Amino acid sequence: MGAVVLAVGLIAGRAHAGTVTLRARDLLQRDVLVRDITAHRERPVRYVYGRAIGLGPLLGAVGAIRSARALARLDAVMLKETRALYRAPYRISAQKLAQARASASEAQAKLASAVGVLRARYGARFAGTLLSEPRLVGRIGAGGASVVEAMVPYPVLEHPPASATARIEGGANIRGRTVRLQFLGVGGRVPSGMIGQALYYLGPALQAGTMLRIGLRLGTRPSRILRLPVSALIFAGRKAIAFRRIEPHRFRSFAVSQARPFYSDGHIAGYQSVWRGSARVPIVVEGAGLLWSLLDGATGKR
Repeated sequence: MGAVVLAVGLIAGRAHAGTVTLRARDLLQRDVLVRDITAHRERPVRYVYGRAIGLGPLLGAVGAIRSARALARLDAVMLKETRALYRAPYRISAQKLAQARASASEAQAKLASAVGVLRARYGARFAGTLLSEPRLVGRIGAGGASVVEAMVPYPVLEHPPASATARIEGGANIRGRTVRLQFLGVGGRVPSGMIGQALYYLGPALQAGTMLRIGLRLGTRPSRILRLPVSALIFAGRKAIAFRRIEPHRFRSFAVSQARPFYSDGHIAGYQSVWRGSARVPIVVEGAGLLWSLLDGATGKR
């Protein structure tokens, strides 16, 4: 019914690539459908899920730091006065001075520990913002804003976007509403049960536990994004493979690197990836499985 010709080797360093030539035209017309897909220039978006966190632990940690800082300042003043008295003749003993020094050191250690707890949970940048901007803490504490934890599975983002758009997934009255988020920092801990990172964003007033679907725009320059329907993809282990037509009756497989799903009506409509080829790509949208079986069978990798 058909003949297979293999191009041995790698294409642009990708792990699996080959060329399939179909000789039988009736097979091509019946089982393989090609459609030109245009790769649009845009900044790639990675979608993740997040939630508005409960603010009790955050506000409690900030309060503990404020309390420890006040005690540390008081003990520092007491130490300064104790030193002055110690230097005056016949006022206080060396033991009193040693006690004042110990008390001041203990207060500083408690302050450092409280700051470390905040940084370990919410990250250095977010912790610094909380400690340097009391108005922001007051706004969050008064319910005028929320803190959203975005759960980013591996691979992690080296440069998270300064802002993001999110769609509210939960809540009968606000479901489907779109909100803007402002970046606060990278969390100091990994979300439970996943390998990745936590990103913290400042959002509008939301009830704790509200779920959001967050779009994170990657990079600063637009790239060509190729959106492939589910029917065009073959999933081989962790890799997504698709076929493009390079000549009549001749097709070449390529790996869809770092494919991300895109949605329609709440369901996965396909996968998108950065594309470095031509703007219009003739993609096999039906029959990719047939081509893969021919290619796979010829290489003996079943």
